[in-house]
Amino acid sequence: MTAAGAGSAALAAGTGWADDPARPVDPATFPVAPRDRDDAHPGRRRGDEVGDGPFGRAVAGFAWGAGLSALLAAANLPLVALALLLRPDPSLAWLVALAAVPAGPALSAGLYAVREHYVDPRVPLARAFGRGYRLGWREALAVSAPVCVLAGLVALVGAGARSSGVPALVAGLAPGAGVLLLLVALHALALRTFFRLPPAAAWQAGAYYLVARWRASLGTLALLAGAVAVAAAASDLLLVLLGGVWVWLWYRTTAGMLRDAVARFLRPTTTT
Repeated sequence: MTAAGAGSAALAAGTGWADDPARPVDPATFPVAPRDRDDAHPGRRRGDEVGDGPFGRAVAGFAWGAGLSALLAAANLPLVALALLLRPDPSLAWLVALAAVPAGPALSAGLYAVREHYVDPRVPLARAFGRGYRLGWREALAVSAPVCVLAGLVALVGAGARSSGVPALVAGLAPGAGVLLLLVALHALALRTFFRLPPAAAWQAGAYYLVARWRASLGTLALLAGAVAVAAAASDLLLVLLGGVWVWLWYRTTAGMLRDAVARFLRPTTTT
């Protein structure tokens, strides 16, 4: 079976949206430009109370991003608390990995909120985030929990490689394998956020898109590297404050992959 055939088979089970299975799928429903023009008032943005100029848009964008960062931090409080309170210690990486289990539902809800903002900026951020969390926390947890457990094991192997006699080749390959697993997991998480996919199908589709949409994979890898660089060079607090920007960039990076999944694989649903 070809890679495209494997991806098609994986996504064959996806028959519609996660939040509304009866809504027809549409390749154009992952915009990267806001649909914010008010037909009743040409030239005015919907829900624009600050102003339509560059400064007004900058203020509104900053407030929206800060709100998303706050919601992400609140939804992932165990990891945020550990990152801010614990000293940097490789021996504690396994504890951080386990505390990151709620990050899956939080990131999924954030991704959902970003798309909702692009589709209709009038939707309140807290409402969109809450709806995304309520609808997708189980699906997201099924992706993040195994990854965090494996990441904890990789951290233990890496920390005790020399003392426990783990071969240098295995210790060297473990971080690279962990990065690839994280990339596949983020693709699978994005797909499960919006589409009704069984876990196995989401993982298979994520692996397919790791190569098929290599630009999205490279973009996501750059975002992960940037997050590590910010935490290492500055502070974990700055990384928390930039969480909303990170998720926004993640959506921009994966929007093409999501549109491709709709156009290439998913069967359109019809209302009755």
